[in-house]
Order: sequence, then C-alpha cells, then structure tokens
Amino acid sequence: MRPRTSHSTHLPWLAVFLVAAAAAGFAAPAAGQDSGSWTVPRTSWGDPDFQGVWTANEMHAVPLERPEDVGDAESLSAEAAAERREAQTQRTVNAEGIGNYDRAFRDTALGYTKQEPSTQASLVVDPPDGRLPPLTAEEERRREENPRRRVVRTTNWEEMGNWPRCITRGALTIVQPSGYNNGVQIVQGPGYVAITKEMLHETRIVPVDSSAHVGENVTTWSGDARGRWEGDTLVVEIANFNGRSSLFGASANARLTERFTRIGPDQLEYLFTIEDPTVWTRPWTGRMTISKDDSQYELVEYACHEGNYAMINTLSGARALAEAESGGGSR
Repeated sequence: MRPRTSHSTHLPWLAVFLVAAAAAGFAAPAAGQDSGSWTVPRTSWGDPDFQGVWTANEMHAVPLERPEDVGDAESLSAEAAAERREAQTQRTVNAEGIGNYDRAFRDTALGYTKQEPSTQASLVVDPPDGRLPPLTAEEERRREENPRRRVVRTTNWEEMGNWPRCITRGALTIVQPSGYNNGVQIVQGPGYVAITKEMLHETRIVPVDSSAHVGENVTTWSGDARGRWEGDTLVVEIANFNGRSSLFGASANARLTERFTRIGPDQLEYLFTIEDPTVWTRPWTGRMTISKDDSQYELVEYACHEGNYAMINTLSGARALAEAESGGGSR
C-alpha cells in the first residue's frame, strides 16, 4: 500500500468533471455560521451540496460489531474512544513482519481531521444490539463446508485478495477506514453525483434520476448504482454485484442501500443497509460519519494499479523462500 507523499493529484476525468460542474455553477456555504443556524447548502441547480474532500479518519478503530464487554451501550465515553484508537494503533505498529508503517506515520495520517475519534460502539447500528444478524441455515452449511483458509505464504496470485491486487477495496462507496488514505471526494453536476475513494482511486458515478438498474446479466465489482433525493438525503440503491468484491460476506444476490446526509457544516452521515436473504436472516445497517477540513486534507494519487511491483515482490519472495527451504537456494 502506498502512503500520502505529495499534494493533491486528481485523475484526469475528475478534473474534467469538476470543470463541467463548475460551469453549471456551485453554491458555496455561507461563512461564519454556527451549528445552531446552519442549513444544508445548495448547488445552483437546487440539490443539497455535498461537494468537497472528506475523510473517515474519525471512524478508525470502530469495530464492525459491538464488543461483548461494552454491553448494551451504543456509544463510548470520549476517553474510552481515544483509548480504543490508541490500542488499535499499537496493535498495528507492533505487528510482526515486513511492511508495517511506524507510529509516527500513522499518527500523522490519522491526524487529518477536525473530529475526535468516534464514540460509536460499533459500525452496526441495526440490529440494535450492534451485532450482525444470524446466518441462514444454508449459509452456515456453506461456510462449514468451505471454511476460510488462512494463507501463511502467498504462492500464486489467486491467493491474494482484491486489495493487494489493486482491483478494489470493496463494494461500499465509503469503506471502513484503515490507518491512512481515508479520503473521499464528492463532486456533483445536474443529475449526477460522483464519489471517489482515495485508496485504490475508485469512483462511483451515481445517476440521480431514479432510473432502473441495468439487466441482471450485467454485473460488476461494485454493483450498479441508482440514486434519488429524499429531502436533503441522497439515497443510492446498488445491485448487480459479481459476488467477488468484499461486502462483509454478502453474495452476488445482495442489495445495498446507502444514505448520505449532511449533519453539520463539516460532517456527513453515511448509512448503509445490506439485504441478502441467502446469507443473513434479516437486513442490517451500519453507520459512519466523515468530516472535512479543506485547510489541510487533500487527495493524492494512490498509485495502486495493474502491474504494481508489490505483486512481483510478494510472489518472487515467497518462491525464493520455498526454494531456500527445499535446499535449492539460499535466502
């Protein structure tokens, strides 16, 4: 994975989109407003304005499911949330093996936010207990018959996930944050919203016209998105997954509904609901917030692409170790 190394570098198409959207006219938020008098800003064509560079850094270390030691609490104290993030950072920087970033790097990367660490007890907010719903009997049988195999040493490209292969980080438009490169850029034009994830530089372009999905025979890594406005909330419904992209264990039958709502001048709420009756006994919902600070956070190129040298290094290193262990060479 490649860290932040320079100032903003945008993809060429994104620059074209921004110019076109600027020509259509952007409405800037009123300056000097506090949260008590703040209202959602509007574009010149009247849609809620979500544009800007945001970061999910505040959500770092929030687990998917609510830990048992939290009990029924939906949130932690500010002190406990800070301790949780510190513990997660320590686990990461103290991990064994080559390739872990040091403490100074992670503290700097996670510092790009106005917000303190989130106090949410878990990403899952429904079911109310903060836990994923039970698996279906069919899914339980499938997982028993095909347990996930932990790969200790990668010997071929098929054993590597989509992320190190630079294909995708997953089907969510805003993914669970890691220790760095958690930026999200949103740009808008009449009838469209485009959302770019900094890490793996993926962009979801959402037609905001309530149009029908493409045919069921057309599937993609991130699904087919269609959006609509419900008041000040952008609702995006996503279907047509190929079943090979990470979505918490969901299958190609999943339907993902995302809801984006500005809840303050510098904060946006992101709710995602996953419905997959072949995997879970009921739909479930997760929640994240993202924040922006235009004075300090900029997107940089995340140079992960086909032919990335990490793939060559990983596979050649594993094969060299195997040869050395068999007596056919030296480390």
